[in-house]
Amino acid sequence: MTARLATHPDVAARAADVRDRLVAAGVDVEPIDSGDSGGAASRCPLARIRERTADLALVGIRALRGTASDGLTLLAVLPREDPRDVLVVWRRQPTPLRSLPAGTRVGTAGPRRRAFLLAHRPDVEAVDLTDDDVSDVDHLDAAVLASGRARRAGLAGRIGEVLDARSWLPEPGQGMLALVARHPIAEVTGLDHLPTRTALRAELALLDALEAPDDSALGCLAQPSGRLVRLWAAVLGADGTRLVRSDLTAPLDEPELLGASVARQLRLRGADMVIQGVGR
Repeated sequence: MTARLATHPDVAARAADVRDRLVAAGVDVEPIDSGDSGGAASRCPLARIRERTADLALVGIRALRGTASDGLTLLAVLPREDPRDVLVVWRRQPTPLRSLPAGTRVGTAGPRRRAFLLAHRPDVEAVDLTDDDVSDVDHLDAAVLASGRARRAGLAGRIGEVLDARSWLPEPGQGMLALVARHPIAEVTGLDHLPTRTALRAELALLDALEAPDDSALGCLAQPSGRLVRLWAAVLGADGTRLVRSDLTAPLDEPELLGASVARQLRLRGADMVIQGVGR
């Protein structure tokens, strides 16, 4: 069969790999540019599905929040890429975060990485990283990047540390990709990876229950194991000085309940005040 695939800009870097998986499963893929000049709605692959200008949408967790995917079918959640962040070091031998000299200029993209960096190393200089070409940032000594992004950029040899995912929690849904359509497509549903789908459901439920803005310094990680799934989560103040954590475990078939329970515990511990910047 032939399917028109619309890709969300946030996950475009992995689209080629997904197309290869679809072709191997018997789907002839026709890529659609989701970043054309048709306005904000046309940039959303889920809107393309509803408009019937696409048959499949490739998205990350942010596109699935709230009611965004209501009425559509989550066909497959692909195996999760390494969700951890890594420290990439340019101007010296690759070294762990704890060994960086005070004053080192470290690039971070987004409030979560900046807050975690300041929480772990308040004596370094956190610099906003907006340059897409992270392989040539001459004004930085180091940077914190998603593991997959660093490796795709050819920076594996410059990784000084793979940051522990339980003390430096990843972005919700980091490393996850989902394929969405209007109706089931057998060739696509065969690509579904149940452990990653379970983790996605838990992390998505946390986001929905916590109702934290996209620019919050929020990290989480769900890990299925055997008949259980465990969810770690943390909310940080912008300067890294305030941190609220929670982790709970639930049966494998109750990931939404787990996400909601962790969100509730975070709130009871003051997460809303941290998100709003109250009491700094």
